[in-house]
Amino acid sequence: MRIAFIVHDLNRSWGHSRYVAELAERFCRDHEVHVFANTFVPDSGLAQVILHRIPAWRSNAFATILSFLGPATLQQLKSFDIVHSQGLCGLRQNVITAHQCNREWFLSRQRVEGRLGWKEQVFGTVISGIEGIFYRSVRKSRVIAISERIRRDLQGHYGCRARMEMIHHGTDTVRFTPERPAERASCRRLWNIDEEHTAFLFVGDLRKGARQCIVAMQAFPNDKLILVSRSPVAPWKEMVRKEGVADRVIFAGPSEAVETIYPAADVFLLPTPYDPFALVATEAMSCGLPIVVSREAGAAELVEHGENGLILQDVSDTGELARHMRKLASDRNFARRLGRAARMRQEKMTWDDVAAQTMRVYEEQLAMERASGSAFRIVRSRR
Repeated sequence: MRIAFIVHDLNRSWGHSRYVAELAERFCRDHEVHVFANTFVPDSGLAQVILHRIPAWRSNAFATILSFLGPATLQQLKSFDIVHSQGLCGLRQNVITAHQCNREWFLSRQRVEGRLGWKEQVFGTVISGIEGIFYRSVRKSRVIAISERIRRDLQGHYGCRARMEMIHHGTDTVRFTPERPAERASCRRLWNIDEEHTAFLFVGDLRKGARQCIVAMQAFPNDKLILVSRSPVAPWKEMVRKEGVADRVIFAGPSEAVETIYPAADVFLLPTPYDPFALVATEAMSCGLPIVVSREAGAAELVEHGENGLILQDVSDTGELARHMRKLASDRNFARRLGRAARMRQEKMTWDDVAAQTMRVYEEQLAMERASGSAFRIVRSRR
């Protein structure tokens, strides 16, 4: 089978880029795999994958989406059995994985933060409009939803009527493991965190709940909050100063090896107003961390409240968040029990399983195209 992935970036560091890297590594063992992307991070596991660079203007998210879309659509893709696009990355594909619903992301942030700035208003309106047209028009393609949450969002906001399969993301349980005592000791020394104090960890876009975490830290004068993110930090540093918690919030910046930071923490926090899945949450679970995740995240579908994590019901209620944090900080036995159960849950969610489920989607899509006489490809694969 000849498989083409379309994605903005190919790497194992963030979101849908990691998703493509994990699938491409597994599929290239038995199939001819191509990846069309704007940037690539060298990876020995992808040595057999054929790479094609797509030009794009990367000044901001809006420019990235629109400038990538045209060149990606114009690629010579008809010779592939499967063209697998990551959301709104191209207009010529027969399998799409939905990683985001921009309309729900915009509305969720608006509910929590109030009226957003004009740039975000324009982005939300334009991209949501294009995304809505895209998902309404892909009736013959197969859509993979990474959670039940995003399945509902695409159907509710965009009227998507394509055949849709739900496949949760997997976890690299070797990379994300509790067995990293050296990294724990090193990071806690670096950030001056004593073992008797609790280290809370947030990873990802700071708009996905960092504000609530910072406010909640007012109740924890001796503990620390570690923020790992690529987001610009200037406005957030001003916020921690105004909230009086600058002495207990650590801006760790972005990390290409976030698996070495999870072990330094005692509790993982993600009080996000919206996330179709949130790999960072399941990777924290794989590292044996007790997590507090909002019910607005798709990863919450894998959490049993009080058994392998805690679910935040009201993302805007910093009091509820602080109560969950206090419970985990004060009852270490309870926290450890949740962390062990979280690890056991993630051991059942491997990328091998995701690849097998995804390959079944490919095979079913090809069978449907052949039966209808509308096969996507025009050149039969030799593999």
